[in-house]
Amino acid sequence: MSNCKPACTPIEAKHCIEASKESDQVDKGSYQWLVGKLIYLSHTRPDIAYSVGVLSQYMHDPREVHHQVAQRVLPYLKGTIGMGILFKRGDSLTVSICTDADYAGSVDDRCSTTGYCCLIGRNLVT
Repeated sequence: MSNCKPACTPIEAKHCIEASKESDQVDKGSYQWLVGKLIYLSHTRPDIAYSVGVLSQYMHDPREVHHQVAQRVLPYLKGTIGMGILFKRGDSLTVSICTDADYAGSVDDRCSTTGYCCLIGRNLVT
């Protein structure tokens, strides 16, 4: 991890990850451990929340393709370690909440996905 090249995004744009039986199985415990750590980290790093949500859908049967996507989040975190939210005195603290839904959008089981974001001023907080 210390020698990896930083990535500019936590997941590929227009990714298509699915439950593939053709890919080799990986150790379930180590995959769940890694994704669990990323879930915990996503509470303070909302920029990885989407990719962690995608990865957590495959915790019951992780494959090599899922593990590779999970490993991509780590170089992204390394490259964005100094990023944060700065609130200055006098800034507008207007709270905005946006929601969205993707009905039957999963390529695996046609399940729906919902999401939301909360902004304070122009800063994403959750």
